[in-house]
Amino acid sequence: MTSEFRLRLGSVERSYPLDCLSDTHDYHQLLVSLDGRVDVEVGGLGGAMAPGSVCLIPAAATHHYLGLDADNRCRVLNLPAGASSYDALFERIRFLRLSPEEARRLDDETLLSRLGAAPPWCGPRLNMARLIRRVQADPVAPWNLARLAEASRLSERQLRRSLSALTGQTPWQWLQGQRLARAERLLATSDASITEIAMACGFADGAQFSRHFRRRHGMTPTAFRRRP
Repeated sequence: MTSEFRLRLGSVERSYPLDCLSDTHDYHQLLVSLDGRVDVEVGGLGGAMAPGSVCLIPAAATHHYLGLDADNRCRVLNLPAGASSYDALFERIRFLRLSPEEARRLDDETLLSRLGAAPPWCGPRLNMARLIRRVQADPVAPWNLARLAEASRLSERQLRRSLSALTGQTPWQWLQGQRLARAERLLATSDASITEIAMACGFADGAQFSRHFRRRHGMTPTAFRRRP
């Protein structure tokens, strides 16, 4: 769930969760990064949005997003589709750039009028939302470096550098984190056995899964599941 409260003339502030989520709606949406980083993908375009970056999401465009920092903060403005004053601005998916100060201080109407002259924004080449969705869709696949690079549409060297810059992790560390996060959710929401969860998350067996899980959490998967 996102945290949300009212702002100025209709915009809201949101803090996006660290899980990759998807959404589609019948209104236009303006997303402006204020603090931290949020990864956004719309129509195959996107990347890690830093403070001041802007994403224009047209109505009916499916988009994917996740927080890359726990303290991320975005300004969001929803606008009706079918109103000519807004439809021209949202005729296509766009990523633009404002100064962080403009993103925070401009009222909604001034912000919208400013976007026509705003330069394009080019974020990091790694689109984390896309990569996470690919891994989550087939967690048991043999995700070696070459396959991760192909899924992220980067070279192996670019993937290493981008993951290190965004997460401070190697591709292998990042992949293990994704598998363990999926396992945590299954431990909390399913009655599957430890071995079944291990296999469903891409681990070789229950013993390997338990070693990695204990290293991360300081407890066994069974103890994690029994917590109140």
